[in-house]
Amino acid sequence: MSQRIIKIDVKTSKPYPVYINEGFDFIYENLKDRRCFFVTDSNLYRLYKSSVFEKFSTEVCVFEAGEESKNYKTLFEIYDFLLKNRADRSSYLVGVGGGVVGDIAGFAASSYMRGMGLIHIPTSLLAMVDSSIGGKTAINYGGYKNIIGSFYQPDAVFVDVNFLKTLPGREYFSAFAEVIKYGIIMDSDLFDYIEEHIKEIKNKETGVLRLIIEKSIKDKVEVVEDDEKESSRRAILNLGHTFAHAIESITDYKVYLHGEAVAIGILMALRLSLNKGLIEESTIGRVEALLKKLHLPTKIDSNISSERMFEIMLNDKKNRDMRLHFVLTRGIGSSIISQAIVKSEVIEAIDAQKAD
Repeated sequence: MSQRIIKIDVKTSKPYPVYINEGFDFIYENLKDRRCFFVTDSNLYRLYKSSVFEKFSTEVCVFEAGEESKNYKTLFEIYDFLLKNRADRSSYLVGVGGGVVGDIAGFAASSYMRGMGLIHIPTSLLAMVDSSIGGKTAINYGGYKNIIGSFYQPDAVFVDVNFLKTLPGREYFSAFAEVIKYGIIMDSDLFDYIEEHIKEIKNKETGVLRLIIEKSIKDKVEVVEDDEKESSRRAILNLGHTFAHAIESITDYKVYLHGEAVAIGILMALRLSLNKGLIEESTIGRVEALLKKLHLPTKIDSNISSERMFEIMLNDKKNRDMRLHFVLTRGIGSSIISQAIVKSEVIEAIDAQKAD
């Protein structure tokens, strides 16, 4: 029996639909009559060459899997691919993959001929609930994550839950840091639901995952519609991310997956919230316990330099007027943006999440 297809309309400057379904046939029927050019990474191409890519009579641009490929060299490979195949502004660039694929495909589409069609087919849970929604595109440069990019809304997003069947366990659980983030900043019901369905989550039960994905996307869409270009409210989506990007950078993107760094970064942000008198220690304990149940790290190596992390954070693109901005929480389901934080408080928050 076919599963219900969920449609979520995103009402941004360029409105577009997000579909949640099971099975690639629905996606194929929607794309088969469009002039599409696909970009993916080497892992995804190996897994889905016959079941996905060979269904379309078109070339596929494949780059090496991993965060290290999210750079200008890969970007220009995509440009060469599009030029070689005579793609034009009426064509669609279809990114099939996780956050790295979506970010770099989005940036390529936004800049090729000053903008061509863009479709996201996220294959990781992290991309489904976060990076494929909202129009952020980017590459890494100079040791800084997502420092060059653009806001560019896609024409459609197709979320096929079946892709999660081949997602490695570590990547799967990593995504729950972003889901838990939604719970902390705005959706206490989602946070409670995750706490109550750990077993089902570990077993990848489709019904539970569909609901979690739907609620997460709706949370993000609500914020993005309210603040598309991150001038105010959208910044709450960065809970833990200023810390996380520094963690990823200082470890050369080789130690932590993005969601793992976010998990630690969230706890650092909660430590700042505690030090500001916004929450009780018990709130940190509750979040930390949930992260651990989902196999997410809560500490960084004691050898990591807090001073160096702080220096990296000063170059974060979310800064304004040379001041660090942090998302803090008043408790599960509530968040604020604060810049009244001094260096010593940041260092203290980092040190609090170092392994003994």
